[in-house]
Amino acid sequence: MKRYVLHTEKEIIEENFSVTSSSESLFEPSYNVFPGSPMPVVFHDSEREIKSAVWGISSKKEKITSFSKSEVEENSIKDRNLKPCLIPASGFYLWKQSVDDKYPFYIRMLGREVLGLSGLYQETEDKSGKKSLEFAVITKASNVLLQPLEPTMPCILDPENFEQWIKGNEKEVLQSQFQDTQLIPDLAVYRVPELVNDPSNNSKELIQAIPKLRDDD
Repeated sequence: MKRYVLHTEKEIIEENFSVTSSSESLFEPSYNVFPGSPMPVVFHDSEREIKSAVWGISSKKEKITSFSKSEVEENSIKDRNLKPCLIPASGFYLWKQSVDDKYPFYIRMLGREVLGLSGLYQETEDKSGKKSLEFAVITKASNVLLQPLEPTMPCILDPENFEQWIKGNEKEVLQSQFQDTQLIPDLAVYRVPELVNDPSNNSKELIQAIPKLRDDD
């Protein structure tokens, strides 16, 4: 997942994730969230909280925007001191890879105004002592609906697993909820304007469905 969308109202996010925040700017809509963007994440420290975090976890060579489900299950990232978080999202974009000029599709879930994507976060501190949060998305092999677009998709958590996830039982949730053959029947997938290819574009127009233009759409 390279981009996602969050345009859900503050009150709906707070209700769905059982959090409260005095910040209004934290919930400003974004129709083209890209790595490096500050976005809200939900986590449990001494209590459940929602705070701003930057998409991309610092490493020696690059910013890591995603980890695979298998990396988490196999403990291959345990030395990174990462903790589980929930990433509120209205939907996400995938690009069809089987054509020369790849074009974007928007994926959302019918009946849910906001999704909880599984993620990991860490707290960082700069030389001046200022602390901030960074996060990455956890991905799995795409289900049969999304395989024609991209080989991986974000792990979308069932709401009943939110509490177990952020309290540190992430491996158990991944193993029990996300099977390779899992098909989420309520996913809506539709082609959207190529305006989304430019990260500087950020408007509701980006998630408007456009008509089929050619046979391989």
